Amino acid sequence: MNGPRSADPNSLQVIEADMRAHIAVLASDEFEGRRPGTAGERKTLSYLAREWQAAGLQSATNDPANPWFAPVELALWTQESSAARFTRYGEDIAVPAEQVTLFSSGRRSLVEGAPLLYVGRLGVALDQSELAGRVAVMEWDHPQRNVQRDALLENGAAAVLAIMPDAASFDELRQIRANGAYRLADEAAGTMLDGAITEQAAETLIGAAQYGALKLVSQQSDFRPANIDIMATLEATSTEAVVQTHNLVAKLPGKIPDSGAVLMMAHWDHFGMCGKVEGAGEGGDGICNGAVDNASGLAFLTELAKRLNKGRTLDRDVYFVATTAEEWGLLGARAFTRDPPLPLESIVAAFNVDTIGLAPRGDEVAILGEGLTPLDTEVNAIITRMGRTVEASDFAAQFVKRQDGWVLLQSDVPTLMVSSAFAHPNLMRRYTNGRYHGPNDEIDDVELGGASEDLLLHLELVRHFANISTHPGG
Repeated sequence: MNGPRSADPNSLQVIEADMRAHIAVLASDEFEGRRPGTAGERKTLSYLAREWQAAGLQSATNDPANPWFAPVELALWTQESSAARFTRYGEDIAVPAEQVTLFSSGRRSLVEGAPLLYVGRLGVALDQSELAGRVAVMEWDHPQRNVQRDALLENGAAAVLAIMPDAASFDELRQIRANGAYRLADEAAGTMLDGAITEQAAETLIGAAQYGALKLVSQQSDFRPANIDIMATLEATSTEAVVQTHNLVAKLPGKIPDSGAVLMMAHWDHFGMCGKVEGAGEGGDGICNGAVDNASGLAFLTELAKRLNKGRTLDRDVYFVATTAEEWGLLGARAFTRDPPLPLESIVAAFNVDTIGLAPRGDEVAILGEGLTPLDTEVNAIITRMGRTVEASDFAAQFVKRQDGWVLLQSDVPTLMVSSAFAHPNLMRRYTNGRYHGPNDEIDDVELGGASEDLLLHLELVRHFANISTHPGG
C-alpha cells in the first residue's frame, strides 16, 4: 500500500511556505541586516551557497581561486565631521546643529557662500546652468528621492540638502549614512557633498508660510526651481577604508554548450544596524532586517532554482547571481558587468527580482523595463498564457533605474523585472513610506501570495528563454 503523497511542490501554499522559511533565516537578527563586509555578509553568503548547491546549482565565477564568491572591492567613506552655517543678507540664521547633517564622498567637502535653490522633486530635468554653484534643496518624501539626489549632484549642484518629512526619517537616514557609504574602490569619483535637514529647519530657514507655499506649488507640473535669499556654507569630512565584499555567482548547466544563457539576479545586501525606532517595541531593535528588501528576492531565486532543477534539463545555462551593495548604488551589479563570468552578449534574457514580498494573490503584474528590450512580445504572451495581466502604469517605470536590472540594461543585456508587487502602487507607497529601509521591515509583514504566483510565472519565463525550440535567438 502506498504511503501518503507529498504536497505538490508547485502548489502556491508550498511555495509560500518554502520562501517564508528562507526569509525567516535571512531577515533574522542573527544576520544583522546583511551589510557588506560584516559578519552578516559571511552568514548570508554561506547560507545561500549551501542552499543553492543543494538545489543543484554549480559555482559559475570561472575563477578557481574564488569559487561561488566573486570578490568586489569597495571604498567605505564614513562621516567624521559636519558643520553648516546659513545667512540672510549677512545675518546668521540660527538652525540647531542636530537638525542638519552633512556627508562627503571624499576626505573633505566645502561649499562657501552658495545660494539655496528650492527644487522640490525636480532633478533629472535640471541642467548645469540652473544648478551650478547652488545648494539644491529637495523633498525626500517620494519614491524617486535617491535618483533625484544623484541627478542633482551629477548635473552640477554644489551640494544637495534633502528635507526629511519627519523626525524619524531624519534620524534613520542620519544613522544609516553615519555608518558610511560605499563606492567601487577602483572607480574614480569626484568628491560630492549632500545632507539632510529636518522640516523644522526648513521652516526656520525659509519661513513656515513660504515653505508651505513652495512645497504645494512644487507638486504642479509646470513648477520651476525657486531661488531662496539664503546663503550656505557647508563642510563635511570623512574617513576612508577598504571593504572586501562578494557577489555570489552560480548556474544550472544546460545541455547545449555555447547556446547562450538566461540570467536571474537579486541583491543580497541591506543596511545592517540602522538605529532604534522609538515606540517600535520589539521591532525597534536597531537592525534593518530587510525582509521584503530583499530577503524575499533571495528566497524567490532559491526556490526557483530548486524547481528548475527538478524539471527537464534546459538547453541553455541559467545563471543565478546574488549581488552585493545594491543599496549603495547598484555597485555589485556594476562589478558583475565590468568583469562578467560569461560574455554579456550571450545572455538572451535576464530577470531581476527585488522587493517581491508585498502583493496578495491576483492576476496583475508590472513589467519594469517594458519597451526597453526585444523581449516584450514573448513575455506578454507567457503572462497571458499563465492567466495573468499586465498592469500598464507609469508607477512601475519610476523604479527602472533604481534596481540592478538597470545596470544590465546599460550593458545591452535584455533585462526585465516582472513583479506583482510593483503592480500595486498603493501597497508599494505604503511600504516605501513606512517600512522601507527601516528597522520595521520584518518577516511578520511579508505577503507572499503574489510572489508565489510570480515564481510559477518565472518558471515558465526561464524555461521559454532557456530552450532553443521556444526561443531560437542567441
